[in-house]
Amino acid sequence: MGMAKGAKAIHSFLGWEQEFFVVHAAHFKARPDLVNCGRTLIGALPTRNQQMDLNYFGPVPDRVERLMVILKEEMLKMGSPMAVRHNEVAPAQHEMCPIYSVCNASADSNALFMEIANREAGRLGLQVLFHEKPFAGINGSGKHANWSMGTDTGLNFFHPGKDDESRTIYTTAIACLAHGLCQYNELMRCAVAHAGNDHRLGAQEAPPAIISLYPGQGFEAHVDSIIAGGALLGYKAEKKMQSTGCKASMAVEANSEDRNRTAPFPHCGNRFEFRAVGSSQNCSFPVMICNVVMAAGMAHLADQLATGKKLRDCVAEMYKTNRHVIFTGNGYSAEWPEEAKKRGLPNLNTTPK
Repeated sequence: MGMAKGAKAIHSFLGWEQEFFVVHAAHFKARPDLVNCGRTLIGALPTRNQQMDLNYFGPVPDRVERLMVILKEEMLKMGSPMAVRHNEVAPAQHEMCPIYSVCNASADSNALFMEIANREAGRLGLQVLFHEKPFAGINGSGKHANWSMGTDTGLNFFHPGKDDESRTIYTTAIACLAHGLCQYNELMRCAVAHAGNDHRLGAQEAPPAIISLYPGQGFEAHVDSIIAGGALLGYKAEKKMQSTGCKASMAVEANSEDRNRTAPFPHCGNRFEFRAVGSSQNCSFPVMICNVVMAAGMAHLADQLATGKKLRDCVAEMYKTNRHVIFTGNGYSAEWPEEAKKRGLPNLNTTPK
């Protein structure tokens, strides 16, 4: 492409969001199903469930707060500073996230986090549950993988930027990603296929098992413009004011292409969030597949450029061929599986498939 000439290497980056449940160790040991399967096999819904966001916005229980502070301190010793800790939607569900880093180091830090969490929880009389669906009737847990790629000079392929070079690279990079996700769709689904995740994917709490790309509605319109013969330039990431719903607080500035939580692969300002990764998984394999499909798209683009075609024409051809993998609608809707079938996208909703 003749851009970013000072770059000598491309790196991928990962920021994981680890969700988990915390229960009393004594209660855990009293349940053979939890001990042996990691999830309950029988039970009834509690009186207090996850209504009205009471858990998400409520105070963190004292012992759980103590556990998360210890985890933050221990992870800092490992060279992985934690940025976020909070309650999640379901009762007894929580989340911790680190500062982003290079994929290899970040994936290793996640494996260490899970090991240290189990060890330190036991010392406090608690038990951490990393199963994707330990309790029926309430939300399960995932491990959202916030993934991006860029050069050693600091150029992020997935950030629209403010100059023509950055915007051209951004539009081209998403064309490469769309090609990889479309041509290797089943491989991407296999990256998150295991029994625990089958309980979670496709429910009203996690993305569907249909792998699609969400670049934002504004960018989707730009893609259609390119396919119709338009220029690569022309898309600008706009900002919007998001109301908090409370008259006493001001609106908050957000990206107009804010992530779609019903999508398995939405764009989030400067990265893509692979939301289908299971909470118990080692995130290195799913992220490796992200790198592989992106590399496949880049290789295809390089082959096309080598024939003498213009960059605009190559990108337009890639978008036209793989347009059906781009979906900006509601992934939870009953109509989406039917629409995906028409588009030729596989719906592998169980691991055996």
